[in-house]
Amino acid sequence: MKSHLKFGAIARWLVTSAAICAGITLPAMQANADEAKGGKLIVGIDETASEYWSEYLQGVKDIGASLGKEPVVLTSNYQGDQLLAQLGATYSAGCNQCALATDPSSNAFVKAVVNRSAKSKVHVVTIWNRPEDIHPWDTDSKYWVAHTSFDGVMSGYYQVMALCKALNGKGKIAAIQGVPSTPPAFQRIAGLKKGLKECPGLELVDTQVGDWQETKAQNITRTWLARYGDQLQGIFASNDAMGRGAVAALKEKGLNGKVLVTGSDGSNIGLEMVKSGDMLATVWNDPVLQGAVSMSLAYAAAIGDIDPEKLTHAQRDFYIKQDVVTKDNVDKYLELKKSAPKYTYDEIKKDFWKESAGQIPEGANENK
Repeated sequence: MKSHLKFGAIARWLVTSAAICAGITLPAMQANADEAKGGKLIVGIDETASEYWSEYLQGVKDIGASLGKEPVVLTSNYQGDQLLAQLGATYSAGCNQCALATDPSSNAFVKAVVNRSAKSKVHVVTIWNRPEDIHPWDTDSKYWVAHTSFDGVMSGYYQVMALCKALNGKGKIAAIQGVPSTPPAFQRIAGLKKGLKECPGLELVDTQVGDWQETKAQNITRTWLARYGDQLQGIFASNDAMGRGAVAALKEKGLNGKVLVTGSDGSNIGLEMVKSGDMLATVWNDPVLQGAVSMSLAYAAAIGDIDPEKLTHAQRDFYIKQDVVTKDNVDKYLELKKSAPKYTYDEIKKDFWKESAGQIPEGANENK
């Protein structure tokens, strides 16, 4: 027994001495060993300033914390080529069982992001953007694990039906669209059109592009108020930030709460405006959950807990559940914002698709 202990002490001394001579600290050696055991978590986000991306990143970090790992965070600033450059630099150091969860920024960069990852044997889950003609099961299917999003058509539909109900089925409304080339933007407008067919008394007088930006939406709304005056009764904003811009313009004229505004994404700002009456409704999307699920799926494939090529199409291309929020249920979602659950990999792993709202239907990502 003593000889074994002595040998162990000598071995530890040799490792320590070698590390010092090589200029390597033992914590770094341990980090490398941990990566070898379970790989690296990489997340690509569009920006750091927005509430949505902050919460998405929180979900990813929750999974990382449960695995004892700190995710590598790449920020593209909505530029797909910038994301590709960052991925190239990250992968160049070598990746053993690496997992990537990312928004490719636009449909135009999805295939390039997936191809680049597959060449480095990195398992990837994409969110939001996916061209209609490619899917995880037909494009680098071993490494493109899954794609997930929220149903933009239903989001738009929920909004316009809330307006229809509040306006008793009749009135003039205008719509502010997000970046037109992105699926969430054109899907939400498709949902608006679907709702208008069911509520023919609503008249859509104009649609303008706000690019998801609050300031642009504020200026658009100012123009509408100058043009339509008190004839305008509702504003459909494709996200909460643009909804806030519309509300700001309405406040300048003392019309907030009188001209009804809807938004989407269920941001804290959007929820608070619903609570105060400045906004009629928003649509709850859970970015923390989305971050946890997308990172967990990529990691599960990277370490072999799942085989992507054995998954069904519905498990590889799916929506996450969402809900319409009005004054009737806003307190529930405000509480969820304050005390979001801390997700763990082991918890998500029990059922990766627990919060799935079903497979993304064919044609959903086609800009018609």
